[in-house]
Amino acid sequence: MERLIDKGIIAACCLTAFLTLPIDPITFGGFLVALAVAALGEALPRVWRIAVAVLYLVAALIWPVFAAFLPLVVYDCMRDENWVVRFAWVVPLVAAMREWEALPWAVVVLLCVVSAVLSWRTVSLGTERAHFRALRDSAHEASLALEARNRDLQEARDLSAQVATMAERGRIAREIHDNVGHLLTRAIMQVEALKVVHADEPAIANEYDAVSTTLNEAMQTVRASVHDLRDEATDARSLMKTALDGSGIEHTRLVYEVEDLPADVARCFVAIVREAATNTVRHSDATSIEVRVGEYPGLFQLVVQDNGSKAPSSEESGMGLQTMDDRVRALGGTLRTNWHNGFRVFASVPKEKVEDQA
Repeated sequence: MERLIDKGIIAACCLTAFLTLPIDPITFGGFLVALAVAALGEALPRVWRIAVAVLYLVAALIWPVFAAFLPLVVYDCMRDENWVVRFAWVVPLVAAMREWEALPWAVVVLLCVVSAVLSWRTVSLGTERAHFRALRDSAHEASLALEARNRDLQEARDLSAQVATMAERGRIAREIHDNVGHLLTRAIMQVEALKVVHADEPAIANEYDAVSTTLNEAMQTVRASVHDLRDEATDARSLMKTALDGSGIEHTRLVYEVEDLPADVARCFVAIVREAATNTVRHSDATSIEVRVGEYPGLFQLVVQDNGSKAPSSEESGMGLQTMDDRVRALGGTLRTNWHNGFRVFASVPKEKVEDQA
């Protein structure tokens, strides 16, 4: 649009040439041809634009009156990167100097200079705008990359905090089980021994019965608390993600599509993922591993797939597979393995078995 405005201004200035030139068909023809060249300069590709401009310059050498409208052609010539093309208009302008009087020729020279300056200004503005758009796009891409990096860091921090929280809950559960649980067990055994010692003293035996009942209730409460802490410390998604990230495999992917995975199944699936990742690192040339955890109306499902180029031998993975199979069978499920474009571990656990065990 800016080039059209510039050319419109230049064309209006070129009309002043009719004040000093004879009004004849050649003059009008030169003006119309110059307008056509200027218009084609906006529509034609570079090679054809240059060719049309050169033809007009040649015509200006043949008919010097055409030089009066050179400013319209100068605009397009100055847009080109080739210096010869840029200043080719000087040749017909110098040739016209012998045919014209000094004043009209000076006016044309001035208009050519103005046209060249306008062309240079418009080209420079276009270059600066393109550079600005490139900088803006680069800044936007950098901003998006930074936001993505921040999200990744936030997720990693949240995951680390969650893993630390689960580890602390697990530690508390072990402390309660190992210390408080053992002390309560010893106290219960001591009370039972005292009941036997004082069996012939009903009053004292009844008091020991009350103490024994209280200690048993405390033991049941401790067991329930330890069980709850252990279940809360089992976040299958985070543990699987941690196992995959720490396996050393280049590309890992976890697709977790379960809302509430029972603690026993979660521990089983996490152990299988750890074992499968370890086997992949030790016995395979795989560079990627994918884990999918899904829930269906009647079962929970785990699929571990790598991209190894060869199937592991039975000696390499026999013990690990047996351990996986034992864990799944303990929950009433099944484990299958096969190799097709990578090693695949498939485990499924029926929901009713899990509910019965609960």
